[in-house]
Amino acid sequence: MALKMTVTNVFKIKTGIWEFDMPPHQVQHFGKAGHAIGQKSVLLFHSCNYDPDNNHLHFDPEDVSPINVGTSTKVIGIAVETEVIEANEILRPEVPNSTAFGPGDREFLRLANSELSEATANVAKLLLAGVRQKSPGDLKRGKLRNFSETPDNFWYVIIQPRIDELAITVRGTVDHFKPVARLEIKDDRGNTRFKVKSKDDLPAALQIIFHAIRKS
Repeated sequence: MALKMTVTNVFKIKTGIWEFDMPPHQVQHFGKAGHAIGQKSVLLFHSCNYDPDNNHLHFDPEDVSPINVGTSTKVIGIAVETEVIEANEILRPEVPNSTAFGPGDREFLRLANSELSEATANVAKLLLAGVRQKSPGDLKRGKLRNFSETPDNFWYVIIQPRIDELAITVRGTVDHFKPVARLEIKDDRGNTRFKVKSKDDLPAALQIIFHAIRKS
């Protein structure tokens, strides 16, 4: 009987492409990789089963080929049957055309461009793009640099220029998010807050946002 393995806390980037945590020495157990560059490892899945309800990836170890062994625990998994895409598309969410953003979204992006560094403003755009791929809506500006999601305020973002970061609050207690959180989370008056500092935080940030409690 073939040995089956399961990876938990898997974030779906797009169909057939996922990100999850696995230390480099475990990546090497699947065989010899052709490359050892950068921070993220890359695994090619010849056959696998993704469970979106539980964020699990099931596979036979013999169906996995390591392409790259990185220096961090971050791993990009790619299913063989998925269409070929450019490498930079694998490592970031797709950015929709600007017309896909509502007026509040565009105001958020304009403020991010003017108040944050170029790198962090790009992170803000990628974050919003990732949300809009699965959740249509529009941001609404509050006081100062605060923006809430409409029509359902299940996430809330604050632009923080002094420290060049984004602070995000999501609906639900800290205990609700602990099973999926790969970023530091804190209580925010009964909800949960975390920070986004770089592009590497995006998959984990989007997973937390999509785990937020929605209004029925």
